[in-house]
Amino acid sequence: MNYKKYFVIGCRLICYIMLLKYMFALLFPFLLAILCFFILKPLIDRVQHKIPLQTSAIGISLLLMIYLFFAFLLAIGFMALFSFAIKFFQMLPVYYDSVFLPFMNQLTGSFQQVFLFLPQDIIVIFQNWIHQNIFQAISFASQFIQSIPSFLFSFFIFMISTFFFMLDYEDMKSCFLRFISHQTYIKLVQLKNHVLKSLWIYIKCQFTLMFVTFMILWIAFMILDIEPALSYAFAISLLDGLPFIGVGIILIPMMLLYAFQGIYMKSLYLFCLYILINMIHQFLEPHIMNKETKIPAFLLLVSMVVHIHFFGIVGIVLSPLHMSFLYQYFHQSQDLV
Repeated sequence: MNYKKYFVIGCRLICYIMLLKYMFALLFPFLLAILCFFILKPLIDRVQHKIPLQTSAIGISLLLMIYLFFAFLLAIGFMALFSFAIKFFQMLPVYYDSVFLPFMNQLTGSFQQVFLFLPQDIIVIFQNWIHQNIFQAISFASQFIQSIPSFLFSFFIFMISTFFFMLDYEDMKSCFLRFISHQTYIKLVQLKNHVLKSLWIYIKCQFTLMFVTFMILWIAFMILDIEPALSYAFAISLLDGLPFIGVGIILIPMMLLYAFQGIYMKSLYLFCLYILINMIHQFLEPHIMNKETKIPAFLLLVSMVVHIHFFGIVGIVLSPLHMSFLYQYFHQSQDLV
């Protein structure tokens, strides 16, 4: 056995994991900019065959069109959110008198009846648990607010770096090729193609899960008489397709709203629906990835849990990319039986 080869691979893997663990947040805007360029590269080449312009000019034009499109969608979203906020604050006194206050009075009365039959120690433990969770919620909200400026800065760096990478790609490529061998260049191209292929498989998987989520929500909302069922199901399924957002961002506030209104059964059904969708996701995602990448579903599930533990919510995206690359590497080298 070639122990030197395994030692080199192990050292590279450890260095990569350490770099990813401690430098990922810093390098993420630049990595995303490079990935964005190579995703647009086939479209740029196709346009270049029809319109004889430089790659940088076509890339920057496409990038500006994409930025304008997303800015338009963002403006519509902010306008809708602003309109909803105005209506909500206008109706807030009505909601407080007719919904929130009766709910709190009913909840307080129920707690008083229950606490009459509970030992004092259990009541103290329950109060401490409530205080601890309130403190954790406040701490989480504070951390989230503090992370907004860094997120906006990273997003700004991503936009600028994508623009400059488009502009200077050919010069950087020619300079880079002078310092590496042809064999290394071929390996880097294969790595790039494999990452793009894995990312495309992941996107197809997310679209499939979005469709399944849409059908489940549409049927459930029609049964629960939540109108307009089609629009709500479509909007929530779109949010479910985003890596760091799920159906809970809409379903959980809906559950609380129905609970405040005293419609407890509908709130309970929405909670069961939320649990059902998450269970289906956990079952279907490894199965779909296994069908596309031919990787055993068990290994995909283990990889997802490990990546989420070490890298947080970003591990949801990193897991299929890493697992697909490692599995095909060892499978092609026939080191695993």
